[in-house]
Amino acid sequence: MKITILSELDYAGSGRKLYEALKDGLDIQMFAGRYHNPFSHPELPHKTKREIQKRVNESDIIHLKGDFPPKDVYMGIAIRDKPIIVSVSGSHFRKKAYGGYGKYTTDQYDRATVKTAFTPDLMYTGFDIWTPHPIDSKKRPITWKRATHPVLMHTPSNRDRKDTAFFEAVSEKLHKRLKIETIILENMPFKRIQEYRKEATIFFDQFKVGFYGNSAIEAMQYGIPVASWISPLAFDQSQGQLEQCPVLTTVKKVDLWAEMIEKAIDGDLETLSLRTKQWCDNIHSYQTVSKQWQKIYNAVSMEI
Repeated sequence: MKITILSELDYAGSGRKLYEALKDGLDIQMFAGRYHNPFSHPELPHKTKREIQKRVNESDIIHLKGDFPPKDVYMGIAIRDKPIIVSVSGSHFRKKAYGGYGKYTTDQYDRATVKTAFTPDLMYTGFDIWTPHPIDSKKRPITWKRATHPVLMHTPSNRDRKDTAFFEAVSEKLHKRLKIETIILENMPFKRIQEYRKEATIFFDQFKVGFYGNSAIEAMQYGIPVASWISPLAFDQSQGQLEQCPVLTTVKKVDLWAEMIEKAIDGDLETLSLRTKQWCDNIHSYQTVSKQWQKIYNAVSMEI
């Protein structure tokens, strides 16, 4: 069975991580379109259009990662008459009420044999499989430690999309109650931010999009407790899969968030750290994600 992943835009690198998680156990290759790579993820080997088309022609399954709906020609490559898997991953598919653009509707993906979503809030009608963002977490030990003065950290790639103003409002409220340090890291190399993030007592991700993103997962792998707004839609559409999720979240009101964080700081953060690491390993690790995708690919191949 040959599988080819195509991603017209892999901005945050989740497609590359998916490929890394799968490449040791499958005959799989990935090709991405032109993109800006601000996170310094490993570049994919360059292939000519003719080489990519040859690989696609030989493939049993075409896996499209990203929000662009399947067409006969995708990234300039003909993919007609092939079983297609689509994994939607972001703003172009997400409803406007939950921080997205809502550019595409579910019926535009009807050519797909299987439809999956990288986050539960994207599991609209027909996209009933959650295939979580992968990360190589089992190689990373817990490094989190309780600090004398808690460090609340936020690393926005885009202040508006992350709703940094909400984090600042919650922090201001907490500064009146607790001895804490608030750090916002931005406009610096990604690798340096990754190292600084390890110093967080609680990492704050995003408050406009209805689920946590890659930055949160990068913190979770080290056992760093995470706070992020998870929308009611995500909980409803997850079909119970978020019942054990350790991410700190509540209704998006400053007072409620301040109370929740204060309670967490005064509580058993050590246990929360352990639960966070376990969640990351059980849900997002390369090993877990690989097993899930092998089952999906095998099911599609049996229908060919």
